Amino acid sequence: MSESKTEIVRRLWERFEAGGIDAALDLISEDFVAEVPPSLSAEPDVYKGHDGVRRYFAAFAGIDDVRFELIDFLEEGDVVIAWMRLTGRGSVSGIDIEQESAAATWVKDGKVTRIDPYPDVDSARQAARA
Repeated sequence: MSESKTEIVRRLWERFEAGGIDAALDLISEDFVAEVPPSLSAEPDVYKGHDGVRRYFAAFAGIDDVRFELIDFLEEGDVVIAWMRLTGRGSVSGIDIEQESAAATWVKDGKVTRIDPYPDVDSARQAARA
C-alpha cells in the first residue's frame, strides 16, 4: 500500500524537525518550487530545487531555536495543508518570534513538488481550489 500524501508531508516535517533539511531532502522533488510572499516574509522570494530549499532555511541563520510546530494537516483535493506555528528567538535582539501559517503542499510520485505558504487555512484552501 502506498503512503498517502498527508503521511508524506507529515514525514517531511518530522524529519526536518529531527535532523534538519538534509534529513528531509529525499522527500523533496528536484524540481521543487516554493513562493514566499511579502505578507509572510521580510525577504519574499521563489525557491527552486534542493538548492532553493537550503537557501530558504539558511535565511533563518539570525534566529535561534527555530521550530516548526505542526498543528494540523488538512486535505483539500490534491493539496495537503500543513497548519503550523513557527517559533524562535532573535539571535541578537533576544526577541521571541511566533508566526502561524498554512503551507499548501503538493505531492507527486511520493515527493513534495511545491509548497506555498499562506497566512491562514482559509487562504490556503482557496488557493488549493483554484
